[in-house]
Amino acid sequence: MRVKVDWRAVSKDNYQKFCDKYPNIHISFIDWMNVIYSFNEGFRDYMLETGDRVRMPSGFGEFAVNKRRRNKTKTHNGVEYVNLPIDWVKTKEKGKKIYQMNYHSEGYFFGWQWFKDTARIKFTDLWYFKPLRATSRILAHYIKVSDKYQHIYKEWKH
Repeated sequence: MRVKVDWRAVSKDNYQKFCDKYPNIHISFIDWMNVIYSFNEGFRDYMLETGDRVRMPSGFGEFAVNKRRRNKTKTHNGVEYVNLPIDWVKTKEKGKKIYQMNYHSEGYFFGWQWFKDTARIKFTDLWYFKPLRATSRILAHYIKVSDKYQHIYKEWKH
């Protein structure tokens, strides 16, 4: 079941609060929304192109693209399990489990990382960061298109 989102950056309520706080700035809702979206896209593109840790404004902390190797196996209650994602298309074709080894990226997995310890907001343990599907797909596209991007992203420690 989908959980209702109580807060969005580009909601009408936030636009009204902005207009109340800054009465001398006259901007339409569409223009205000385009400013927010263009900042977010520029922020994302900068992170993808440089591979750096980037600090968000207003004390939200740092974000980066994280590069890591997944452990191929894990042990739980003394039993060893395979800890790799299953390639369901190939599994259905072959009739047995086929795992994704990420040979195209030398076995590395890439993802977006929020460094909560750098944030200056309260209750960071209650918050989590989940990027848009489009943002994750753009990251996957960068990784598959050029080997350059696999090497500019770093393994950041949590």
